[in-house]
Amino acid sequence: MASVMAVCVSTERQQPKTEVERVLFLPGGIEGDSHRGVTEREVSLLRAEDIRKAEEEAGFPFPPGSLAENLVAEGLPEELPVGARLAVGSSVLLEVVEKGKKPGEPHSYDYRGWCLLPSAGYFLRVVRGGEVRKGDPVTME
Repeated sequence: MASVMAVCVSTERQQPKTEVERVLFLPGGIEGDSHRGVTEREVSLLRAEDIRKAEEEAGFPFPPGSLAENLVAEGLPEELPVGARLAVGSSVLLEVVEKGKKPGEPHSYDYRGWCLLPSAGYFLRVVRGGEVRKGDPVTME
């Protein structure tokens, strides 16, 4: 079963996110996150497996949130199709709206020259809100 490895937020756009103990998903995104209510890409997700692969290639670790991701999950399939729904924790339901970013679309943030969201990241919308913590289960519906 997949699980949440980290939950992260930032109060300003184009800044790294900070790992926190828990987050509250609401319509439009995550409470207290700078991207809430900005676009249909309400929540960003990276797979832990993709982060580890990039760390090996880079030769240094990526702390949780350093790649501007809200969620890090381990054990998810390599590809999540648009429209897939993820149940997170006891009540949250998220829907995949996009993988990566459109060709030519700018990405204004990187960590030591690295960014994964444009190619390996997933963007989701909140279908049903609630609280999520590190260690919570993630299942595909």
